[in-house]
This record gives sequence, structure tokens and C-alpha cells, in this order.
Amino acid sequence: MFKIYKNVLSAATSMLFALYAPCFASTGELADPTGALSIRLPAGSSAYPSYSVASSGLKGEAVFRGQVKSVTGNNVTFHRVPDLLDPTKTSFPFKSGMLATQKARASATLDGNNSVLQVSLDFAGSGYQSAPRVFLDLPTEGNDSTVNYELAAVSAEVNASQGLITGFVVDEPGKGYLTPPSVKIEGGVHFIRCSETESDEEGKFYLIQSNTGDVLTLANPLGDDLSSIFKAESLVEVFEAWTLGSLFGYDSTVLQEGNFSVADYVYLLKPPGEQDGTSNDYRPYYHDGSSWKEVGGNGSVVSETIIYPDESFMIARRGNSILDLVLSGTALTQNTFFMIPQQGKRFLMNNPFGVDMMLSDLIASEHIDDNASDGSKWLADESQDVADNVEILNQGVWSTYWHDGTNKDIAQKAVVSARPGTGIAGSITRQDLSISSGSISAMTNPFAGSNVVVTSAGHGLRNGFMVRVAGARGRKTDDSKNQIDEDGNVVAVGAGLIIKSAANGYFEVVNAGADTFELKGKSGNCDFLGTATWITGRPGSGYSSDAFVSFVGGGGQGAKGIAKVENGSVASVIITSPGSGYVAAPKVKVHSGGWRKQGAGRAPFNDILIPAGAGILLVRKHPAGVSSTLAIRNPIKLD
Repeated sequence: MFKIYKNVLSAATSMLFALYAPCFASTGELADPTGALSIRLPAGSSAYPSYSVASSGLKGEAVFRGQVKSVTGNNVTFHRVPDLLDPTKTSFPFKSGMLATQKARASATLDGNNSVLQVSLDFAGSGYQSAPRVFLDLPTEGNDSTVNYELAAVSAEVNASQGLITGFVVDEPGKGYLTPPSVKIEGGVHFIRCSETESDEEGKFYLIQSNTGDVLTLANPLGDDLSSIFKAESLVEVFEAWTLGSLFGYDSTVLQEGNFSVADYVYLLKPPGEQDGTSNDYRPYYHDGSSWKEVGGNGSVVSETIIYPDESFMIARRGNSILDLVLSGTALTQNTFFMIPQQGKRFLMNNPFGVDMMLSDLIASEHIDDNASDGSKWLADESQDVADNVEILNQGVWSTYWHDGTNKDIAQKAVVSARPGTGIAGSITRQDLSISSGSISAMTNPFAGSNVVVTSAGHGLRNGFMVRVAGARGRKTDDSKNQIDEDGNVVAVGAGLIIKSAANGYFEVVNAGADTFELKGKSGNCDFLGTATWITGRPGSGYSSDAFVSFVGGGGQGAKGIAKVENGSVASVIITSPGSGYVAAPKVKVHSGGWRKQGAGRAPFNDILIPAGAGILLVRKHPAGVSSTLAIRNPIKLD
């Protein structure tokens, strides 16, 4: 069967993220990092296009963060919020219909005084039930608001019965505009996602079909129980969707424009219900110089075609020069979900995180099964023709992988910690790995500038390991180490307020002795009580055979190992390749094993890197497979 991505060239992609993290009063949390995705499109021609696969991040930061009040069917209801002008009153968190519109577009014209003369409607949008807010860029010169610098203000007029924007009124023309400011109008298609970090549903998202002031009605094609995903008081985010026009440009694009025979194509995979397993599964679009059209379509404008958050696209470059395409977006730091289709269908998805991830991060062992009665999982089999397949672009070649079911019954994944390599040239040795835990019987409460000393008999830790301390508590002390009550008053020893210790968390081990070690850079805030625990790793459970170990980051490369399994748990790690250059602690990845590569026999492939922004093709081959969603955990999060 011919595949549309035959002879695909590798997309040279790199995520360049500036840490843009505004605080939100409702949660106090930070936004995901925003930045740009740079994609190099090799030169092609109309007869022989070059193909690249890529994806974008989320579109900007969340437009809403808040807590769910209740869920009924596909309707999610939210609490009303204090009115900004009168906190004694409450108001709706949303404008009716605003989260499920086609966003209107407009452009500004200046007068001879560098002020906004008028705002003209370029696209009336649809679905507007009330007037949206209109935002203009800041003036480009001047520094005195009374003379030459003043932001213009514009109001929109709407025909609510037709859902269209009909025009604009310039309320304040502003001052100091050397060039016409860009105009942004409220609205657009939006998604909601679960942001509750303690939930197994974190990252699951749904398209918003309609909304009132406090209720979002969601598309739910798989019939999920939304009340179990968006639980009462759980945290959610709402963010705007990318469309062909908003991602690549509406009236013009940096891609080659023209008629369908010469323009660059952007391919989106059709929904599973429209696929037939051939190259017809991909729907091509092109920009004719004024708007986006579908190849072979009826000539209608399709600029509002939605690009889903877990969806990749292919670009067929027909221009005869290399093009560096830069797409702005937001990299996920939270866990997320992706869709797997039913048997016989495909899904072109992306690596949603701003970092490289591994094949075994993409489809974790807990989602793999060879039991045909559970078709919602990723289904394994000895045969590549029966098992579900994942195809990954690597150095210009698509490679096919499948899982044979090895270690499919892992109940708890093993976790191994590493310190910087102490071997020759920064190589990894067995002494640089730890799968340990223990109890803490005592902790000091030092002044600032000194480290907390932890007492744990026979701990076996070495300097340089990262240790996680949990469950530490004690009686609160002031800067002079006097015990104090909740009001800060000094009290007798043994009467101080009991609090959680500041020593809970992740710390580097220094000055390790036989029964004690220090937490680097951590001073005390309480007199220790009772006991606590420390951990560098865990042996896991449910392993049926040895697993594979790889090392990511730390400045080095080349280290590999085998995790030896005894009684269902990892007992030790044997270094099969020490690598070199690990000047910082790498992250240790324990892979279940069982992944195979087409054409490579039974050789295991568990450490294949999937670059940030790269495309991944899921091919649902197993005859028992049904459409479902699987979780992906952020690979940079600590286990």
C-alpha cells in the first residue's frame, strides 16, 4: 500500500521556549512555557514535494483557570466569581457562546495624526451571542500620555440573532501609532482540560460545543463519564484551539501560495470514521493567496478547520527553496492524553512536550495488554501484523515498532536514581545508581547557612544522589531556634506549633557518613518529631523478566544497562555500556522491554527518542482494538 509519507524527509525541529509564567490569582500556579517551534522544510517541487511531519503546542496560555462545581451528562457547571467592581456580588465566569465561536477578524486604519481612524471587518465570525472585547496593540512611539502616547479603545457591534459581528466603533482613537496596530477579537473554538495534578485524568481534554455564563457543553464522542473526570472542586483550564488560519496565517502564509497544482500542502488525517486505510486517509489543504482551500473541495474557505491539541500535520513542500517555518505556541508541562482509534484506523499525533521523550514514555507498560477482551488498551502480540503499530520518523526514515507483551503486568514501575558519573571520563558505574529507601529517626534544625543533618542507620547513600524526604514534621521555631506558637510567640520546649518540615522535598546528599547524611542547601524550620522517610528509588512489582535501562541528560551519552529482576521486582542494575560525560545526574529510564522493530528480529528497542514536536503515526492493527484515550505522563516530571 502506498503511504502519503513515502520518502518523508526529517523535520529539523527544535523547541525554543522562553519562560513566560504569569501568576493567576485563582490558583497561584504558573502558566506553561511559551515559545516557538522552528521547522526546516527541505526544498521540493510540484512533481516531487518534500514531506515533513510536525506539530504545534497549545495556542497561548489558558483563557480560564478555575474549579468545577458539578457535572451532569456532558455539561460542566462552574461557580460564579466575585465581581471585580463589587466583590459583594457574583458574576458569571464566561460570556454565553464565546467559547464556541468562529473568531471574527479585523484590521485598523490610521489617520494623519497617528491615531486609529477606523477598524474594518475582515471576517464577521459566527456564533456570537454578545459583543466580544476588542484588543489593539500598544502604540509604537511616544512616552507621554497627554501628548503622544495613548492606547486606542474599540467596541464591537454584533447581530446576536445571526451570530455575526457587524462593525466597530472607535471609542478612543489613541496616539502614537506609526503603523496600524493589529486587532484581536475575543472568541474562537476552545477546549477544556483537566488540570488536577493529583488526578489520573490530568491532561484529558474535550472540545467545547457551546457555553452559557457558567455551563460548558462538551463534545464527548467516546461517551466518557465526565463526572469522573471533572470532579467537583477539581481544577480545569480552558484554552483556544489552533485552526489552519490562526496557525499558518489567514490572508497570507509563508508557505508557497497559489493554485492546488503549485502551492504547498498541509495534510490532516481524516477522522477514523472516514478512513479506508489508503492514502485517501489524509486530507490536503492549500493557500491560494487569499484563504485556505481543500484540495478537490468545492472552493469554500476552510481557514477555520480545527487542529486538535494531540494532532500532527504533514507539510508537502513544493517550493524550490528551503523554508524555515516558525510556529508560536505553548509547551505542555502537565500530563496529557492522546486518542487511539479503532481497529483498522490510524492517528497522526505529536510529541506534546517541549522535550524529547522515549517510545516507552509514549505508551507506558500500564497501557499495554495482550488480552483481546480489553480492546481499549494498546494491544500487544508476537506478530507485528496482529499487534498495534507505532511508526516514528527517525533520521528521515519511518520505522515501525510493536510490543510483544513482555512485562505487560507491571503493577508498579521501578524507579532508579543516578548521580553524576564517577567513572573514567564521567562514565556511569553501579555505584552511581540507587534503588533505596529508609526511615529517618532524627533531623537537626540548623541556622541558615548550615545543612540539615539526617540520621538514618545504615542508609548506604553516597554523596551526589538526589533524595526525596517525606513525612517530616516538628515543632515550629523562629530565627533564634526558639519554639513558637501559631502567632509567633515564644513558648516552652515541647509546646511549639507542629508543622510540616521544610526538609520535605528533593535534595542533594552531601557529607554522607555511615548513619547520617546532609541535605545540601537546606536549613531547618522546626524541631523534628517522630519519624520520616527518604527514598531514591523503588524496585517496582509485577515484572516477569529483566528490563532495560537508559540514561537521559546529565551532559553525557551512551550509557545503558539491564535491570535484573528477582521475584517480580528490580533487584539491581548491571551497566552494559558506561557511556561518558555525565557531569550532572542523568534521569534513569527503566523500560519494560518487549518493543520490537520491524526488520530487526527480536532485538529490543526501548530507548528510541521521539523529538519535541515530532509526528507519530499510530496504526491500530489488532482486531479487538476499539477507540479510546491513553495517558502520557510528562517525561521530565519526577516519579
